[in-house]
Amino acid sequence: MKKVNRTEASNKRNNRRVVTVKSIKGHVHATLKDGGIFRAQLVNLSGTGAQVYSNKAIEIGANVDLELDSLDGSHSVNYTGKIVWARKNPMKTMGRFAYGVNFNKVDAEQLKFLETNYSLSPYIPE
Repeated sequence: MKKVNRTEASNKRNNRRVVTVKSIKGHVHATLKDGGIFRAQLVNLSGTGAQVYSNKAIEIGANVDLELDSLDGSHSVNYTGKIVWARKNPMKTMGRFAYGVNFNKVDAEQLKFLETNYSLSPYIPE
């Protein structure tokens, strides 16, 4: 049996990701306990999703909101998405769990916010 290179097999991203470490707030939609609010560390970000670390246990498939602050702290923008993968995080100082969030719908204003505040280059289809 041919050995599969995990990096090639699992990395099917078309959008460039920006690596960052920033503290953010999140909200799990279906959770009433503690209002579903959690703190997380934003690890990387693209126009279609993000990776976050958190101590909050969240199920795969859960709908979440991530609140991203502007550079000057004057306002924030919410991004709604779904947890598409979850793993135990080896860097427990930043959170016990690592999550992949796939954003549902990102409009032009939200993309402009990411470009301006997170150095995300505009998406150019191939």
